[in-house]
Amino acid sequence: MAERKKTQIICIANQKGGVAKTTTTAYLGTALARLHKRVLIIDSDPQCNLTYSMELPENLQEVASENNLAAIYESGLDAQSCVLAVRDNLHLIAASPDLVMTEVTLDSNPESLSAEPEAILRHALESLKNQYDYVVIDCPPNQGMLTLNALVASTWVIIPTLCSVISLTGLERMLEQVHEIVYGDPPLNEDLKILGVLLTRFRRDRTVEVDLEARLRSLEEEFMVFKTVIPDRSQFELMGELQAQTGRHLMDLSMVSYSLLPYLTLAMEVEKLLSPKGAALGRTDQAKDEARH
Repeated sequence: MAERKKTQIICIANQKGGVAKTTTTAYLGTALARLHKRVLIIDSDPQCNLTYSMELPENLQEVASENNLAAIYESGLDAQSCVLAVRDNLHLIAASPDLVMTEVTLDSNPESLSAEPEAILRHALESLKNQYDYVVIDCPPNQGMLTLNALVASTWVIIPTLCSVISLTGLERMLEQVHEIVYGDPPLNEDLKILGVLLTRFRRDRTVEVDLEARLRSLEEEFMVFKTVIPDRSQFELMGELQAQTGRHLMDLSMVSYSLLPYLTLAMEVEKLLSPKGAALGRTDQAKDEARH
């Protein structure tokens, strides 16, 4: 049997809301699973939208009500006991509204949870790494402790963004946070790298969006913009598409579904970037970045 390659932990983050972080996590995780990769998706947002989008059957909802990410943070529950098998190759660690209070505790009294409060998630995932090809983490729309934990636990970050001036402000702040995590004193995660910026909800009929796309792609020395562009489509239309196919799940969508196809393309691009050859190019780019700092 071929040896499983190193687990790639990817954080989907941007402090700006409405840029399709949850949709990207759900679809990218599903697309990778459809490509026969073993995938764990983690809902780190107290709004629980990723968890809800998985449409868990009642028995798994009962498990998730007790065994979830909040319990990992608050009581040190073993991460393995929180893993839910959603479909073949696709597993989930669910969120809980209790994450709201978890983040309050992490901000106000972090030592009550851990001597390394920013690394709770990283330590929790250690026992799961060899079980998966990919771990994909959905983050809340802020730069708080839940997002920080996800970034510290990850080897890569994908930053979804709209091609709008307001969204690009969120992108700039994310770049600053990643830089601080990697190069801060002390650094919290020297292995963290930006896998790419993902343009979402994109409309090529809008001149301003096309112009901003060109501007972003011209900044290739600072970050890579994925070749794949996600066309404009509300995440609520995703749920409508599933509800129209009563009893069906995201994993059951056709491989040429309007919704899934762009993310299959993205998944193949991610696979190529994280192949040994792509990873070597990433290390070269990181060395250039370190030289600039």
